[in-house]
Amino acid sequence: MTNSTRKFITSLAVVLLSSSPLLASAAGSGYKMALIEDAPGAEYIKVGQFADAITQAQGANATKTEPFYRQVSLCVSYSSTAQFNLAETACNDAVQLAAALQAIPRSAKREMRALALNNRGVMNLMAGDKVAALQDFMQAVRLDNSELTLANLERLTVSINGTEVQEIALQAAE
Repeated sequence: MTNSTRKFITSLAVVLLSSSPLLASAAGSGYKMALIEDAPGAEYIKVGQFADAITQAQGANATKTEPFYRQVSLCVSYSSTAQFNLAETACNDAVQLAAALQAIPRSAKREMRALALNNRGVMNLMAGDKVAALQDFMQAVRLDNSELTLANLERLTVSINGTEVQEIALQAAE
């Protein structure tokens, strides 16, 4: 593994604990979006200043950053400000960029793609599309069985079924 690959993976410090300030909550719904620590605008997202996060993620300095990072920040920021057309584009771009990353291990690509799918799922929920959200969460769990995505999938399954049925969420992801 090269130094640049190691640095890239290390800087992909995605926080999965709900108590972390780097985890964006979707409008108080309990659904969580992942945020990459080194992404442009992350410090603004942490404090809820989404317009500033968007400005920084689109700024000239951001073009020197990994495009995947920028798109994750834009996905979270646009979703949080209910700009769903822009959020959809940013979230879709993040999913595509994660799959196309070069010079990193396949497992890291899978994790990044799963987190991008998780974020797109939350965005879809915020936009009112539970079916698309369910598909994104299920695909994310198949790629990387993270606590974050499992919790979002379980919450959505409970919401759809009206009862707590964790087994259904887990079976659907298999």
